[in-house]
Amino acid sequence: MWDSNIHFLEAEAHFVAELVAARAGAIEAVRAAIRRRELEIIRSHGYGREPFVILMRRVAAELAPHGAREALATAVERIAAHFLERDCALLPDVEPTLSELAARHHLTLFTKGQPREQLRKLERSGLRRHFSHVEVPPEKDEAAYRRLVEAAALDRSRAFMIGNSPRSDINPALRAGLRAVFIPHPHTWELEHEEVDLADERVTVIAKFRTLREIF
Repeated sequence: MWDSNIHFLEAEAHFVAELVAARAGAIEAVRAAIRRRELEIIRSHGYGREPFVILMRRVAAELAPHGAREALATAVERIAAHFLERDCALLPDVEPTLSELAARHHLTLFTKGQPREQLRKLERSGLRRHFSHVEVPPEKDEAAYRRLVEAAALDRSRAFMIGNSPRSDINPALRAGLRAVFIPHPHTWELEHEEVDLADERVTVIAKFRTLREIF
């Protein structure tokens, strides 16, 4: 519904530039350190902006040359402040599409991350009124979808998960017995990439969010 990953990509780019300028390592080495720490932070702190800030602080502390530590710490806090304050813009046609769909269907929002962060983003967007059920689990795996089916009383044969992430939206929903609409997006986080079985008749692939009005 919104392109939040672009903010992560931009924050990471600024962070990497600061580390390289401080001679904390070449671009490849810095990015490798980020990827190494990424899974560690996810396991301990989950997904979201605040965990990513913790990631930047830890990588800076790990790589910063002795004489550049204070300057890098200041740069990280500057990047973090801008990153945490940014609002996510809705993708094209999201609001009118949800408004139309909510008039004839029950809509559920199922998104992982930090509950406070995700719910604040939802309220700021003005979209909360369109959803009859909202959940923010720490992870969106098959077990989480099965719990959702029970909590929201979903009919598996008629319920569709709509999203851009193969790893968190499409594949676990299919394994839980749901149907899916896959909307590929160029800024999907690399850790969310997986192969999708496009031959599965339960999967529909579309290019534009507004196409949902024609499907449903």
